[in-house]
Amino acid sequence: MQQIQALVRHMAEDAQELFAFYEKDQSLAVNGICRNKRPPEWLRGPELGPGGLRGLRGPMSHMAQALQDIIRLQRDLNPPGAEILRRLARTHLKVRGLLSNLDGLFPAPSSRPGRQPRPGPTAPIFRQKLEGCRTLWHYARFMAKLNTQMETRSHRARRQKRRSRQGLQLPARS
Repeated sequence: MQQIQALVRHMAEDAQELFAFYEKDQSLAVNGICRNKRPPEWLRGPELGPGGLRGLRGPMSHMAQALQDIIRLQRDLNPPGAEILRRLARTHLKVRGLLSNLDGLFPAPSSRPGRQPRPGPTAPIFRQKLEGCRTLWHYARFMAKLNTQMETRSHRARRQKRRSRQGLQLPARS
């Protein structure tokens, strides 16, 4: 669990950096054009309820697919080895790593959520870039919220553990 928490913390930082880089690199840092208030349905939340981390599998599976789509577009627009491609690939590996950790903790049937339709090849490049930017914006917000929730839960658990240990201590002998 601590490994997942550390990974989420690192992913939250990485997501914010990737969004800022992508927004600037794609010349979309104008009037907050990428920062819309309506995240995709699959990236709403996160809510660490009774199912805890189990509920992350769906959003992270969708995010892995969305990153593949963004990478595919950027491969068409950039030379091999471009910084944007390296950053996107690194983030994609982290998302897949989190999915792998979740699969280890919560084995599930092999069914994966359906793909979100992506803009077709006839969609204007600008629209595809903008959708990618918006996805990265909401992903960064999602990961920041998830990190905050996990840290809050961890602090509560440690406090509760300390209290229970203090309650179990025997009185000192005289």
